[in-house]
Amino acid sequence: MTSLATNLPTNKNIAVLLNRIADYLDAKGENPFRVRSYRKAAASVASVRQSLANVVRKEGPGGLTGLKGVGEKLAGLIHEYVTKGKVELLQDLEKEVSPEKLKAVKEPNSTHTFTEPIELPVAVILKIDEEYRKRVAAGTLKKIAPRLLNPKKKAWLPIMAKEEKGYKFTLMFSNTPTAHKLEKTDDWVVVYYAKGKGENQCTVVTESRGLLKGKRVIRGREKECLMHYRVA
Repeated sequence: MTSLATNLPTNKNIAVLLNRIADYLDAKGENPFRVRSYRKAAASVASVRQSLANVVRKEGPGGLTGLKGVGEKLAGLIHEYVTKGKVELLQDLEKEVSPEKLKAVKEPNSTHTFTEPIELPVAVILKIDEEYRKRVAAGTLKKIAPRLLNPKKKAWLPIMAKEEKGYKFTLMFSNTPTAHKLEKTDDWVVVYYAKGKGENQCTVVTESRGLLKGKRVIRGREKECLMHYRVA
């Protein structure tokens, strides 16, 4: 693969990279939530005036914290692109996806649109989180080999997809640098859900302190979880 940028990449270069990866993932038939996350991040990057490459050079991937649509994984990918001029994920996808399949998804995605977020009651999310963890313990789920933070390409990440009451769910353990650093890759569960044109995602963890210590909690919705457990 030829590097997308010979010098310091512009925000537009980074956005093109993210959209290109999204196209390849789409052509490969990957999880639509994952595809859309790259597209949303591309739109966010393109809307920023400050040079993100300069930010990354000075502050590392942590400098992208707070940028809408860019979490730890994508921040690491952007850092890789800025420092190396290429991305291993894209190189692998170029080998795996035929030009014909790529062409089939490029045209419909020439103008990218984004769906509105939806919210589910915490009880619903906590219930499906419980189901996922029980199935992991029972060993009944398919395991995939994540591309990031998996140098041995080991298939260790259990993934669950199901439909319930019109919603499409996909669950998997978190594979972020922080999850690995804190040894939470068997505890933090990322929940993706969609219905119609709406979609959202959240992370469920075991709280380590406070009134909810030891309970499963949805990050960002701690107060709702507290009320849920009090009522239960």
